[in-house]
Amino acid sequence: MPLDIWSSDDEPRLGVVLDEIWTLLEEGVTDRRHGFHTPVAATLPDSGGAALRTVVLRHVDREARCLRFHTDIRSKKVQDLKADPRISFLFYDRGAQTQIRVDAVATVSHKDEVTAAAWEKLTLDNRREYMAAEHPGEPSAWPTSGLPPELQERDPTLEESEKGYKEFAVVSASFSKLEWLYVCHEGHRRARFDWTAEGELDTTWLVP
Repeated sequence: MPLDIWSSDDEPRLGVVLDEIWTLLEEGVTDRRHGFHTPVAATLPDSGGAALRTVVLRHVDREARCLRFHTDIRSKKVQDLKADPRISFLFYDRGAQTQIRVDAVATVSHKDEVTAAAWEKLTLDNRREYMAAEHPGEPSAWPTSGLPPELQERDPTLEESEKGYKEFAVVSASFSKLEWLYVCHEGHRRARFDWTAEGELDTTWLVP
C-alpha cells in the first residue's frame, strides 16, 4: 500500500484504505491461503469473558456490510449468539501486513432460504462436517471425530450428506464499526470506520 495515502487526513485517502479492506475481505472468501480466509470470531458466553474460535469466511457483502460463516446449529457459539448477538472478528494477513477488527451483530439462519442456498454450494467433504452424532464440545472418553464409523475414511454420498442439513447453520454478521491497522517498518498506520444507522460513514485516522 503506497505511503502517500497517509500524507493527510482527507476522506478520499481514507476511501482508498476502505476499498483495500473490502478487496482483502473478498479475497479471503475465495483464496484458502489468504490470511483473511480464517478470522478469529469472539462471542460473549453467559459464563463471562469472551469465547474465541477460528471460523472460515464464506461470504462478504459490501452493500449490506455483512460477513458470513457456517457452523453447526448445536455449537456453543450459536447458543452464545442467541443469548447475545454481538460478535467481533479479528483478521490478519501477513503478506498484506494488515489487521482488521470488526464489531458486528449476528443473525443465525437455520433451515431457511439462506442455509438452503449455502448448502447447495458445499462439497461432500464439507457436508460431512455436519454429520456428527453428538453435539460439538460434547465430552468423550476417547479422541473422536464424532462421525459415524462408515464415514471415518470416506466422504458421504450425495444422498447420505443430506442428513447433515438439519445441523447446518449460517451466521450473518452485519457491522457498523471497523478498525484497520497497517503494520510496517516506517511506522504503523491505523484508521477507524463508523457507519450511522442511516448508513452515513464517519472516518478518522488513529494513533497506532
